[in-house]
Order: sequence, then C-alpha cells, then structure tokens
Amino acid sequence: MAETPGFFQPPTYRAQARMELGAFRPVTPAAGNEVVAPTPPPQLARARKQYARGVEHARADRWREALRFFEEAARCAPDQPNYHYVHGVALCRHDRFDEAIGAFQLELKVTPEHAPSLTEIGTCLARTGRTRQGIPFLQRGLARIPHLPLAQFSLGLALLTERRPKDAIIALSSALTYDGAYADAYRMRGLALTMEGEHDKAVDDLQAAAALDSKNHRALLDLGMSLGANAREQQAARLFEMAAKVAPDIALPQYVYGNFLINHRFFEAGLRYVDRAIELDPLQAEPYVGRGFGLLGQGRIDEAVAAYRRAGELKPESAQIAGTLLFALQHYPGVTKQDLLDAHKRWAALYRPAAPRDKVAFSNDPDPARKPRLGLVSADMHRHAAAFLTLRAFEQLAALGYEIFCYKTDRKREDDDFSERFKAAGKFWRDVSDLDDAAFAALVEEHKIDILFDLAGHTAGNRLSVFAQRAAPIQLSWAGYVGTIGLDTYDGVIADPVEIPPQDDEFYAEPVIRLPDCYVCYHPPTNAPDVAPLPALEKGAITFGCFNRPAKINSEVGRAWARIVEQLPGARILMVYGGLNESATQKALYDVLEKGGLSREHVELVGGAEQPILLDAYANRVDLALDPFPYSGGVTTLEAMWMGVPTVTFVGDTFAGRHSATHLSAAGLADFCTYSIDDYVALAVDWAKRPQDLAALRAGLRDKVAASPLNDPVRFGQNLSNELSRLWTQWSNQRRARDAAGVGATA
Repeated sequence: MAETPGFFQPPTYRAQARMELGAFRPVTPAAGNEVVAPTPPPQLARARKQYARGVEHARADRWREALRFFEEAARCAPDQPNYHYVHGVALCRHDRFDEAIGAFQLELKVTPEHAPSLTEIGTCLARTGRTRQGIPFLQRGLARIPHLPLAQFSLGLALLTERRPKDAIIALSSALTYDGAYADAYRMRGLALTMEGEHDKAVDDLQAAAALDSKNHRALLDLGMSLGANAREQQAARLFEMAAKVAPDIALPQYVYGNFLINHRFFEAGLRYVDRAIELDPLQAEPYVGRGFGLLGQGRIDEAVAAYRRAGELKPESAQIAGTLLFALQHYPGVTKQDLLDAHKRWAALYRPAAPRDKVAFSNDPDPARKPRLGLVSADMHRHAAAFLTLRAFEQLAALGYEIFCYKTDRKREDDDFSERFKAAGKFWRDVSDLDDAAFAALVEEHKIDILFDLAGHTAGNRLSVFAQRAAPIQLSWAGYVGTIGLDTYDGVIADPVEIPPQDDEFYAEPVIRLPDCYVCYHPPTNAPDVAPLPALEKGAITFGCFNRPAKINSEVGRAWARIVEQLPGARILMVYGGLNESATQKALYDVLEKGGLSREHVELVGGAEQPILLDAYANRVDLALDPFPYSGGVTTLEAMWMGVPTVTFVGDTFAGRHSATHLSAAGLADFCTYSIDDYVALAVDWAKRPQDLAALRAGLRDKVAASPLNDPVRFGQNLSNELSRLWTQWSNQRRARDAAGVGATA
C-alpha cells in the first residue's frame, strides 16, 4: 500500500464545499448544555459583526482574512454556537490541524454531539496520520448526519488506510450517493475495489473519475451507457446527470439524461431535459422520440403521437424511429385496423436490410412424426404480464414432451421465481443480450430450433432483427405485442376468434392462428387475498376502478365516465398505476379526463405498480372495473376477475381493443362486452344500481374463472400443441417436397 499520508492530500472539492452557506449558519444548542458564561450584549454584537465579515471573506475564498475574523468572533463570544466550528474550518484551510481539533472540541462543549465538528475532528486526525483515532469521530458524526459526502469520503479514505477495503467501499459509495459527481470518491473506491479483486468495477470507477475530472460530457455519456448496459443503473444516472450539468447548452446530454429519467417513470423531470434538448437542436429526431415516451407515460396521447410523427419527419429513413410510433398508435382514439397495418408495413419496408432466409432452407430433420423443438425469445421471462399469459402453457408443452430453449434478451431484467420455472421447463436457458444478430441466429440454428416464438414484438428488449432475417423454419408472434408485427417472416400470430375475428385476417401481415377457447393461458396471482364483500354495500356508493396505464386514457374515456358518475350519487373512480405518484403526471391525467367533462373530484389517483397493491385495492375498494378504449385492459382485467371484480368493456376493432372481450368471454362474462359507448355507459350504470346482484357475482367469480378455459393449462396446452403439430407437419411436407424435387436444403 502507498504511504498513508498520501491518501489524505486535501481534494480540491473540499474548498468548494466549504463555501456552502450551511457550514456557516448558526445552530441552536440544546437547552441547558451551555458550559461557558453568556457573552455580554456589547461584546456579542461585536462578535456577530466579526462572524459576518468572516463569512463574507470565506465565500470569496479569502481564507486568510476569514481566519482572522472567525478567530476574533470565537474569542469575543465563546458561548455562541457555530463560532468555534467555523474557526476550526478556517484553521484547516491553513493546515493547522491540531489547533483546528481544539476549536472543534470547543464547539462540542457549546453544542454537544455537533455532527460537523465530530466529522472534522475525525478528518483532521486522519490527515495527520492518526486514522485509527479519527475513524470513531467520523462514524459518530455520520451516524447523526449521513448526508455529508466529504465526511463519507474522509471515512472511506481512513478505512482504506487501515486496510479495511470492504468498509471503505461502503463509505465511498455513500459519498457517491450524496454527490454523484465526486471524482475523488470514484477514484478511491476504484482502488478499494482493486484491493478486493473487483477489477471490472474498479476500471469503471477509475474511468468515471477521469471523465469527471475532464468534464468531458462525451466521456461521461459513453461510460454511463456502458454502466447502464451492465445493469448498473444508479451509477449510469449520476454520470448522465453530470454530463447534462457540465454541458447545459449541448443537446445530446440533455436528451440522454431526460430519456433515462423517462424510462424510469420520472416523466415530468425527464421531459424538462428532453424539451431543453429540442430547444437547443430542434432538427434532431431522437429528442422527439424521448418526448413521445414521456408524454405517453403521462397519458397525453395526442401530443405523444405528434412527437413521434415529428421524429419520423426528421428521419424518414430510420426504421428505429418509425417503430417508436407503432405502440403509441394502438392507444390513439379513432385509429383503424388499416391505419395500424399501413404503419407497420411502412416500418417493415425500412427495417429489413436484406431478403430473409428461405424457410425451407434449414437443415432441420423434416420428420412430421417428431415433436418440433421450441425456442422462446423474450426479455420478460419473469413476473411480467407476458409471463402471466404464457408460462403455464410452456410448462404444459414441456410435460407433453416438447424440448424448449429459452433465450433471454435483456440482462437488466432480474430473474425471479417465474424465471426459475421457465428454466425448469426448458432444456436450455441463456442470456443472449451480448450476442449480435448473426451470433444469435447461429445459436438458434445450432440448437436446431424448429419453431421460434417472439414474445416481445414491438416492445422493449425485442430482437425483431433476428426474426426479420428468419432464424428458424417457423416463427410465431404471441402474447408480447398487440397485433401485427408487420413482417412477412412470421408464420403466424396466435389469437382466438374474439381477439381476431375471421373477417379481420386481411389486417395482419401474418397468418392468424386461432385457438378454440382463448389465446392465452392465465396464471392467477400466487399471493392473492381472499375475495372480500362488495365495498359498496358498506359505503353506500359505488367505486369504479381502472388500473391501466395513463396512456390508455383519453378524453373520450373521460366523457363516457362522466356520463356514468353523473347518474350515480357518490360514485367515484379509483385509478392505480406506477408513475401516478408524480404530481405532474397526476395533473396531466386529470387534464385529459376534464377535457371529457369528468371532474377530478370524482377521481382518485394512486401511484403503485406492485401486484399486491393492485390486488388489495380490488379486494377492498373497487366494486366494478371500467375498461379504457380504444386500448383495453389485459392482465388488469384478469386480475380484477380473480378478485371478484368484473369489467365493463367497449369492444374495439383492433387487437389491443379486444383484450378484455376475449378474457371476459372465456370466463363466461360475455354479457359485460358492449359495442357502443351508449351501451357501455348504460351497462355500468345498470350494474351499479344492482349492488346485491353485483355482490352475488363477486362472491363466485374467482371460482368461475378458475373453472374456465382461462385457467386450464392442460386443455390449453393440448390446443396449442395441435396447432404446433399442424404447422410442423406443413413445414415438413414442404421441405420433403423440395428435397424430392432435387433442390436440396442448405445449412
């Protein structure tokens, strides 16, 4: 280890931090703790003038003059809180550490357990080679006021000097928590990590220190991207924030930090940075995409679509930007099936770089009697909506003898108990986040995958580029997206007769595969509370619920809801969703509803996305659920039914608009499906006026769902297996016909 005093060279950051006003504000001592005789009034007045002059000089970094005035203030009024402390700070500026310790000790007599004085004593002791003595003082002070990055840094250095790198890492990490731009803390933590053998993390920290020292916003962004890609989100956030601060007049760091905040549901804060990026460079497309995501998160769908379209105008050749519009369009009031098909085909025309591989050019064994080998491509093989709709089906297929290979596409998604069940059902599991398209496709071919499932579509973590080039003989889209993908390399989209009626086939680029009962196999909550009595029976008024994301709410929904509540005295609408704890997002959603005439007095917004919160709200607060439109509820409708709460839905024309209809129909509640807004309003009001009937339905609804095809994995698995066998036989016959014609297959 290097010589210990070297660790305690005063960092330049310390001088800057001393300027903060907080260090010079008097504090009130605890009553009865004074141990020095009160200063006479005339002398106190002189001391206060000296103190004020000292603060003035300290702010201007004139520490020689500041020391003189602080020393005189402490001499004139030794009973005054903070006077000895600032005197000690000024002595430290002149490396008079022992005298400074004396001043801080005098401060402790006036203000016992004064945290800044305790930490300064510890720092002074450490800087004069007495680290072992200094550590307890630093720890005592930080136990009282932990949010002192300088003191946390000093503690980390002292612990490192005492060869306690594990403890040093904790202290230095705390310093970075309270000041993400503390280059010396990154540097010293990098050293401590090296001592612990954490070399990759050490390199990241040392690179962060170098980037911060240089104030190079490009270096900060590059390193932040690297850390974010490796699931070190907190450190990435600090670097992005620092980049935005050191380059306030450059668009790129403003956009990157704003987009990061939006992706973590800090919509309003993120929009400020993104809007600043647009102000600085209005001809760059990417900030408009970020703006679209932020507005979508707040439920401002008209503005979101406009932002995405503006991005597309600025970069009409970009498939990636064209793709960002597709999901938002599903929420857009008035969107038609033809609108969606056209938009997806426009994206597809830009997206595919070359002609796809011929589907019969694979060397897979074309034996129609064998079970095809399945591959699952998803970022969501954990407790996610897509997994609640597919996991039990794949478990059943495994029980039927199918070999399943799982390809996880986003390392940032943490594995959980559902992930372990996918692994147990599968023969193979791998995180392929680091594989490029060619390597991933080669792996799929190496595994001889016959049928490759896309469980993401146009959502985060997708690998559409792999499906675009065709990585398997048969490729299917299922449950991860809401409609057509737009590519002709898919051999089917899995649906049912309600989700995609037969007359709608022309609006899908893929062949439609209709399962007979329902297109998903529901996994009920594993920790659901019991179904409770109807809350309205006790409250005397109906409470409607809608736990869908704000993007699904629009003024037409607000208008329908206003017509419902105005007919029901005391009726309220409860909305629960993650992000609704942000005041700006609440205001945006209230504004959308009020445009439709629904007063915010009738609406309660609660932030929370965790399943237990939602289930508890269904159990104890909600009598009847109201579906949004044109994008209906999916798992939210299923969870509501499991908790005894039926959903009134206005059945739409699009795939996204028919989720609730297919779930309700499969559960035997097709009567809750309406086909006009007038009927939607009338049905909700009718059930609200019959609380006893609603209570009776509630009491038996979980059992009804449990006995339905929604909750029958054996039946569903067999239905799905029949379709997979049909597709496999069809492909095998095509391959054998090709071979018989003498064309041959290529590897």
